[in-house]
Amino acid sequence: MKKLSIIVVSLFLSVNAYASMNEIKKIGLLVEYLSDRSCNVTKESIETTTKYILSNSRLKLSDDILYEPFLYIQPIVMEGKNEDVCTGALVIFLKKSHNLKDGSYNRGDFIYYYNNAVVLKSGKSRFKGYFIEALEEEIKKFVVEWSEDNK
Repeated sequence: MKKLSIIVVSLFLSVNAYASMNEIKKIGLLVEYLSDRSCNVTKESIETTTKYILSNSRLKLSDDILYEPFLYIQPIVMEGKNEDVCTGALVIFLKKSHNLKDGSYNRGDFIYYYNNAVVLKSGKSRFKGYFIEALEEEIKKFVVEWSEDNK
């Protein structure tokens, strides 16, 4: 139970910007897989919302999903046992993957931006709207921070 409490509390904390996003002009987009029990939230709705907000900024989105660096969106959605309650969280990274230089063929990530501040709980009928609204807010925060780094 203590471990679960630590995880829940950590989801409420927001940690932003490990490195400057200065000189980043173009990014890729990768949205993590959602399960079949995703409370009506779809990968397509997350991608559409994100692309719409980014299209209204100076930051360009690559058609190549493997473009580096890339915006990685990890939606975490859980449907309750009674299927009337949904809980969700949202993790957003701007990162670049690279091979480590230790000869091990391992890969590592360089994190430019990180935010995991969104935790939601709602009835299933309203959950998708709340989740997409929270996503919009978080993507806007990302764009503002990117804009400040690229003045």
